[in-house]
Amino acid sequence: MGRTILRPIVCLVCLCYLMGLVPALSGGPYELRAEVMDSPFPLFKHDQQHTGKSKYKGIQTANCKWTYSTNDPIVSSPVVSSDGVVYFGSLDGNLYAIRPDGHTKWFFTTKQDVFSTPAIDASGTIYIGNSGNFLYAIGKDMKEKWKFRTGGAILSSPNIGSDGTVYIGSWDGRLYAIGPNGVLRWTYQTGDAIVLSSPAIAADGTVYIGSRDRKLHAVDAKSGTEKWTFLAGDKVDSAPSVGADGTIYFGSNNGTLYALDPNGKLKWKFETGSWIYTSPSIDIDGTIFFGAKDGKLYALNEDGSLKWNFSTGGSISSSPAVDSDGTVYVGSWDKKLYAIDANGNPKWSYDLGASIASSPAIGADGTIYVGCDNGMLYALGK
Repeated sequence: MGRTILRPIVCLVCLCYLMGLVPALSGGPYELRAEVMDSPFPLFKHDQQHTGKSKYKGIQTANCKWTYSTNDPIVSSPVVSSDGVVYFGSLDGNLYAIRPDGHTKWFFTTKQDVFSTPAIDASGTIYIGNSGNFLYAIGKDMKEKWKFRTGGAILSSPNIGSDGTVYIGSWDGRLYAIGPNGVLRWTYQTGDAIVLSSPAIAADGTVYIGSRDRKLHAVDAKSGTEKWTFLAGDKVDSAPSVGADGTIYFGSNNGTLYALDPNGKLKWKFETGSWIYTSPSIDIDGTIFFGAKDGKLYALNEDGSLKWNFSTGGSISSSPAVDSDGTVYVGSWDKKLYAIDANGNPKWSYDLGASIASSPAIGADGTIYVGCDNGMLYALGK
């Protein structure tokens, strides 16, 4: 099965409970910009709703253009800016900026493990969290604009609202809303740690996030007040995704994928019998894709019925990306990155040499970027 991310996550449990629980702020204001950058893949799962759906067509055959080596496993997922620069974090504590040709543009040291996936706003500012409790705002010139301290490690990935507010979950059990000047707007307290669930933002501004209190939380983006909660069958480490009709999809550690309406009522659930760690992705026709610990990539119809499943040789903790023609790209602990067509047939697979927890990103030229547990970022393309 290869190395997994479970060992570092378990180690962080002790670390987080030893850390202080009082948020602190450093840094100062800067020019305010709103919204997510208009780029091929600007944040975790591509967009504010976490659909994982790209408007670009990915490569049709596997070919490695280049690799980039870091000093530790890459769990963070890569993102792609409007100029083609690829940003990602590593457990070596660095945020990397890599040019489209695979050469280093710069790297920024946070001094603690980076599980978090970066998010890029319209000004080019990059937001990323680390296990040392900090959310960083870093300019495209590599200069720190500000950092904000939460009360626990940040493994969650940030999202950016239409007004520039940055939303992030922390192991202290809080969802934070932080203005683009680094000033806290509000916090929302859940009943347990927010570990890997990343906030999704619906079209109406509702923020959704999962917690280890076994609940999905719906929070008003402006006030931080609770709209509703939904009790799942186990801890919710999966990041939610929001469909075009407002349906919220998320997985739970009891092996169930849930579909809720915007009022928090259960529409349907699908049982896999195996821990669901990934965030679901949604194609334009409403098909929902997600992976599970049983090593299968599942495709469900909008009504929750099974469309198809595809078996890999290991557990799946990588969240799938979907290209413009419905091809799904996903990594597995069997060391392979897979491309699977819209009917569930394999197009290609590529052996990266170690387990894959990072989620793929799709560039404008169809290049697929993904991190690996061997510390390498891979660019697969023409």
